[in-house]
Amino acid sequence: MSIRRPLCAAALVLVAVFASTASSTAAAGPRVSVISDSILTSVTWVTGPALDDLSSGFDMQVDVGVCRRLNVQSCDFNGGHVPTTLDVINRWSAQLGSVVVIVDGYNDIPANFAGDVELTLDTLRNDGVQHVLWVDLYESRPEFAAKNAVLFAAAKRHPELRVLDWNTYSAGHRDWYQDDLIHLMPAGGVAIATWLHQAIAAAFAPAPAPPVALTVPAKQRMRARVGVPFRGQLAGAGAAALRWRTAVPTLRKARLHLSATGAITGVPSRAGRFSVPLTVSGAGGASERVTVSFTVRRG
Repeated sequence: MSIRRPLCAAALVLVAVFASTASSTAAAGPRVSVISDSILTSVTWVTGPALDDLSSGFDMQVDVGVCRRLNVQSCDFNGGHVPTTLDVINRWSAQLGSVVVIVDGYNDIPANFAGDVELTLDTLRNDGVQHVLWVDLYESRPEFAAKNAVLFAAAKRHPELRVLDWNTYSAGHRDWYQDDLIHLMPAGGVAIATWLHQAIAAAFAPAPAPPVALTVPAKQRMRARVGVPFRGQLAGAGAAALRWRTAVPTLRKARLHLSATGAITGVPSRAGRFSVPLTVSGAGGASERVTVSFTVRRG
């Protein structure tokens, strides 16, 4: 795991250093790239479990920069400017993980934010990144709410982008925040590290298998006689277990009962012809509509 972070030294100058640690567990895991403004200083600058909680099981590279912006020059901090998020992406271009986490936006100029979000996503896509997890902003100011709207709108255009809703997740946890309602206390650092780790793990989880297609005749016929006990089984194949249901009272009025397994039973009380709309669903979530045409003759 490599961590790049600016340090506040006693001389109050901004210094960039690399602190590297090795772990067989982390090295064996997939590569994850995390680029953050000062929000994650609560994870990287504080002695405690937060950094281990974030990186456990991953080969993680982290760059945290105070006053970081996406594209235009980062704002001044102690007489210096950290590299922008795009600077870091371009520097890591050949070694980016398939999952990239972005924690940035508080310092960006509002008028530039939408365009810089698009440029960031386009750059990551060109670098072959499969998943971008972008942490939204805690809406302590109207400007931050507007930036969140930009992120959620971008997610509709970019299938690789998932916006992680930290604003909602951290609501009600004032104790996680410093007085500026932006930066995090150590407890907030542990909370965001654990929360991010879960989101990263979910990004690497295999996609759920598509529902198994049901092979069920869409139209079926049954015949019965008035006053004669009837038992019929609906036809269906392609799934180990099917569940049948109907939302209309047609069968009940004819003194017939549909079970979830597809059996229709009862003693018809009157002659006639009627159609019954049914829905059949499989264990994998697939469903089909079936219409049963029933003919009941006089005994």
